[in-house]
Amino acid sequence: MPYIAMARKWRPRSFSEMVGQEHIAQTLKNAITTGNIHHAFLFSGTRGVGKTTSARILAAMLNCTAASEQKPCGQCESCKAITAGLSMDVMEMDAASNNGVDDMREVLENTQYPPMNSKYRVLIIDEVHALSKPAWYSMLKTLEEPPSYLVFIFATTDPNKIPATILSRVLCFDFKRLSSLQISKRLAFICEQEGIKVAPEALSIISEKADGSMRDALTIFDEVFAYSGNSITAESAQKALGIPPDALYVELIKAFEAHDAKGSFAILEKATLAGAEVQVFLDGFIRFLRNFLYARLGISAEQLEISPESLDSLKKLAPELEQGDILRISKMIMELSEKCSAKHGLNPRLIAEAEFSKIAWLDRVVNINEALKNISNVPLNKENQKKIGGFASTSGGTSSPSSSSGTNASTSIGTSSASSVRLNI
Repeated sequence: MPYIAMARKWRPRSFSEMVGQEHIAQTLKNAITTGNIHHAFLFSGTRGVGKTTSARILAAMLNCTAASEQKPCGQCESCKAITAGLSMDVMEMDAASNNGVDDMREVLENTQYPPMNSKYRVLIIDEVHALSKPAWYSMLKTLEEPPSYLVFIFATTDPNKIPATILSRVLCFDFKRLSSLQISKRLAFICEQEGIKVAPEALSIISEKADGSMRDALTIFDEVFAYSGNSITAESAQKALGIPPDALYVELIKAFEAHDAKGSFAILEKATLAGAEVQVFLDGFIRFLRNFLYARLGISAEQLEISPESLDSLKKLAPELEQGDILRISKMIMELSEKCSAKHGLNPRLIAEAEFSKIAWLDRVVNINEALKNISNVPLNKENQKKIGGFASTSGGTSSPSSSSGTNASTSIGTSSASSVRLNI
């Protein structure tokens, strides 16, 4: 028996299997139960979140002869024909390749006739935003006054390209991007059914890579499964996808904490020798910094979708770095990632090394309130008055350094000596 891709094999067959789109599933089930079926629907959302699949489920629910409130029976002639793509009453059109007015007129001609073996004739148009304006206008009359047996279902990734005259005549449903946790849970269920042993960290890696798309997650899972076999670990998933391990990011943070520019170069060298592109390395580092910051803020391991052990290690990592330091590093890495992805014809590794040097040489941010408090406790002998007064004069202050109030302010950068007083903003 030929191998069936996971994205096809585990495509949902009922609304209850639709991950992350429960609000849409409930609305459509209520409409079918009450019989209040609108004549036109628009399903919009990013790729791989279930738009076309939901359209097929809705078509099956409308025409199934023994459907329950939850799902089509899958056994009647209508369900079998729709599943096999052979139903004469459910027509699918790909607007990306059939977007002309002649294509639309041909399809609309077939909708003039009542359904042959079903209650409704359903027209599913995928990537509907690709239709030309003449094609839209040719459909407008039918969409305004459709026959009672005709239901339109449009699917699109770009609803902004659809004319307003069309949008005002359809029910719009926005499909949400799936969270990594939702994708991980679904993949874990599939692995359980398939008898595949998989580490939770590996599922988290795949879910992050999928970027909210269930179809992408299943395709990526196929790739990892082909490499790892029936036992998938975090290490095998990272090797299959060319993702650097988190250990490299831990080393990089420690190098930044120690102001070690040379060490940061060595870590980048390790990543490139392991086959990771600079862009991929930076994107992974951005996600790592996000988890690092959230761990400091007390976010739970479940919310971050990492193990409790990983959360504890993140909390203890680089204690000299404050939240402000992490935010500043994150901003610089995001800007660096954008530079490396731009088509400037430059060497991305050289750009990354230059930015790593800048990050490594940065001074630490300080809490201004704590700095002022520390300075207010410094005894104002003649030497300290001279130093603080010098700072006030260079920063535009007007107060005299020898005034009895001693209210001039400066900040101390991690030193106990009052003689090393600087301000970093």
